[in-house]
Amino acid sequence: MRIFRGPPAEDRQETCNKFAMIDPSPTDILVVCCAALAHLYYRYKSRASLSYPPGPKPLPIIGNTLDIPTFKGFEVFAEWSKTYNSDILYLGALGKHIVVLNSLEAANELCGERSATYSSRPHLTMLCDLMNATRFMAVIPYGDAWKARRKKFQHHFPPNDPSHIATSRSEEFVRKYLLPNILENPRDFHKHIRSTIGGIILSLAYGLRIRRFDDPWINLAELTLQTTTEAAVVGRYLVDIIPALKYVPEWMPGAGFRKTGKEGRKIVDDFIDRLYDAAVEEIAEGVAQPSFVSLALDENDETSIHNLKEVIRETAGVFFAGGSDTTVAAVNNFVLLMTLYPDIQAKAREEVDTIVGHDRLPSYSDKPSMPYLTAVLKEVLRWRPVVPAGMPHCTTADDVYRGYFIPKGTIIINNAWAILHDEQHFPKPDHFDPERFLTTSGQLRKNVLDPEVTATFGFGRRTCPGSQIAQATLFVVAASFLSSFSILKPLNEKGEEVDPLVHYSGKTMVDHPTPFACRFVPRSKGARALIQAEVLNLDEKL
Repeated sequence: MRIFRGPPAEDRQETCNKFAMIDPSPTDILVVCCAALAHLYYRYKSRASLSYPPGPKPLPIIGNTLDIPTFKGFEVFAEWSKTYNSDILYLGALGKHIVVLNSLEAANELCGERSATYSSRPHLTMLCDLMNATRFMAVIPYGDAWKARRKKFQHHFPPNDPSHIATSRSEEFVRKYLLPNILENPRDFHKHIRSTIGGIILSLAYGLRIRRFDDPWINLAELTLQTTTEAAVVGRYLVDIIPALKYVPEWMPGAGFRKTGKEGRKIVDDFIDRLYDAAVEEIAEGVAQPSFVSLALDENDETSIHNLKEVIRETAGVFFAGGSDTTVAAVNNFVLLMTLYPDIQAKAREEVDTIVGHDRLPSYSDKPSMPYLTAVLKEVLRWRPVVPAGMPHCTTADDVYRGYFIPKGTIIINNAWAILHDEQHFPKPDHFDPERFLTTSGQLRKNVLDPEVTATFGFGRRTCPGSQIAQATLFVVAASFLSSFSILKPLNEKGEEVDPLVHYSGKTMVDHPTPFACRFVPRSKGARALIQAEVLNLDEKL
């Protein structure tokens, strides 16, 4: 290794002599000091003269603390854009800065083109300090730790390239778990969807054998997800606005959040540590399926494994945290929309029948031949974004955008709801219309914003790394449902079809429809036989 030792000793002495000969006069010193002061003055004066983006008028001391919506904020922010005639909004609350981006242009320019400044995560006290959720890659601030985990994930599951292991695992779970469970007990389809998708994700991450019913690993993962997604909503907990409250004793009135944080920390640690340890044990026993953990462990020797142990452990955790809940929400939205729009369901089913026939179940490889179903799924993601307010970003330096000042540490909310309901891009945005993505000849349009690559899965360097897994799973589930079942409206007491009752709470980061009723009816004896054939050789666990 070459070591730079500087110039020879005689050259260094000559340089020192030259500096020693410099004898600055008081005038020289004054000029330099005045120049430095002028630079600092104009630099900070220019920043001070800039205003924040428009937004609600703040109150003295507390600012916009009372204006921050605690549920369905994405809809409130979209309305504010009309009120203030701006696609970029600002709220200030007790020293916290929040900027909401309600347009694709603003989100792309800041979180995309200026991603070096806009790629970190806000430090939410409840989520990060009290629950220790920074062990999840999605929550880690931008830096070396995040880069190491993202690199490890993408090495085994490259973006925009669904791997064979991901698609085959999705098909396996759908055929052996989801379809048979719905055939046997269609009323509990919500439970079956959640359990199956959870099984797919945990299997891909850890290779664990998953029970067909009531799997304890899925139960732990679901509890972890519910706990952390509630804490990830900006403004949900006052301690996120006033971090010093984390030091309040648990016994004090109003300090119930401390207990919530303590319980959340145990849940997060149990999830990350226990699943990884179980995966290592099953790998050693030779009973685990190929997974991220097994692939990551196989490619390293013992020395590097010791150094990368936490990277592998915590990267595995992001599979479920980042992919399960969002995919469940998308599938539930698909089922709801097929129930509400039977004509669209019939057209999509006709395409599936044409390509697949009646002697087999669909596979992911059929997707290129199904433009109409692909358009339906794009519209599902657009009509009801699964993470409507996006995962918040955070700035790592001061910035100026369109003449507005955005301070370092500002929480950036990319409002996917507003972007995907922008009337300039999507006329009649509240109307569910897959045809908006199709040409008159029935092929996919290329001149329309694509929800699968725009807004749905984030922006810039923090785009969801597992989006290809989610999209593959969504397609396999949707095509399999259409091939096997008719999804019908529920019946009232008189035996008449009625629209299902459903609403969206908007209280968590991932926005689910409330459980709704519908009927899954096998399309034919042949469809029933295909499903039952998949169960004949099914073990208790996959």
